[in-house]
Amino acid sequence: MIDKTIINNLVYKIKDALKLGSSSVVGIDIGLSAVKVAEIIETKPGTYKLVKYASVPLSEGALIEDEIQKEDEIIEALQSAVIEANIDTTNACISISGPNTIVRKLQLAGGTDEEIEDQVLWEAEQYLPFDIDSSTVSYHLFGENIGGGVDVLMVGAKNDVIYRYKDLVEHSGMRVKVVDVDAVAITNVFEHLYLEEMEDPNFSRIIMDIGAQKTSFIIHKKGILAFCKEINIGGSMITEEIQRQLGLNFLEAEGLKTQSDANGNLPEEVLQVIEDVLEIFFKEIKKTIDFYITAMSDEDFSECWVTGGGALTPNLIEGLESILKLPVKFINPFEKITYDSKFSESDIDSITYTGVTAIGLAMRKIDE
Repeated sequence: MIDKTIINNLVYKIKDALKLGSSSVVGIDIGLSAVKVAEIIETKPGTYKLVKYASVPLSEGALIEDEIQKEDEIIEALQSAVIEANIDTTNACISISGPNTIVRKLQLAGGTDEEIEDQVLWEAEQYLPFDIDSSTVSYHLFGENIGGGVDVLMVGAKNDVIYRYKDLVEHSGMRVKVVDVDAVAITNVFEHLYLEEMEDPNFSRIIMDIGAQKTSFIIHKKGILAFCKEINIGGSMITEEIQRQLGLNFLEAEGLKTQSDANGNLPEEVLQVIEDVLEIFFKEIKKTIDFYITAMSDEDFSECWVTGGGALTPNLIEGLESILKLPVKFINPFEKITYDSKFSESDIDSITYTGVTAIGLAMRKIDE
């Protein structure tokens, strides 16, 4: 009997060679607490509709930073998400993040395409926290800057991390066609929603994706991603402290963190844990902003936008507004992206806060 996988791979190779099939992809966000998949259609140029989505939770420690700890569980979760969302497209766009990736805006002298590429690789050797010979470096050219050079967004990642995630996804039956990073996926959604409405693009906008174990801190200025840093604090730090202080297991602590009484109040001891962790979080945010201001001589902030499940932490928005002295708003992808009628109001509410990365990945095209 001929192996079906061999036949499928041969069909895929023929389609690729002849450039047959759709250029759209399924966005796959393998997060620290869940695997999320999204499929979007472009109803007309620049207009998007979410048609399929699913999120399947992962157990504690399935993924730590960018290290895969429970491969079989993640593969099973991804397969379950694909089935739940009824996805039949096999082409996927995945994202990676963590200490083995880097996102950095560069200001280069400019020149021919080859000269710019050489400059990017030289800069990459200076900034990459890992060996460039075992890494993949890509870049996006924004265009000329006021100094006469060019602005470039450089993205780099260790090859073994890329291959591990690629193999993981392809073991589930999908085919990885595009690899992105979380910060860029989030920024793409942000720009689609708000770029045209910005009153003054010269002001800096802070964007934060507050996840389970990390927060992506992004500065958006003059229509481009100007700065990016990962902060190793997220919602699970609160859960872990509730576990430690109250002697509970992870699920009990997670439930206690999110379940309020009939009046919407949390237990006093839980609120104290949240307050203690938020104090640490706010100090890290302040330190990151101070670093950016010193490095870039830029203090012209106009607003802050947040997303991610951790952004729903009680008192977080109020605390951010207090330390930043800026209005803090939630990114809502459905201000411009429509969705299929099969999604319930609670589905959309959940996706609004936790599905932005997956949506940003699904907006990509194979030929980009």
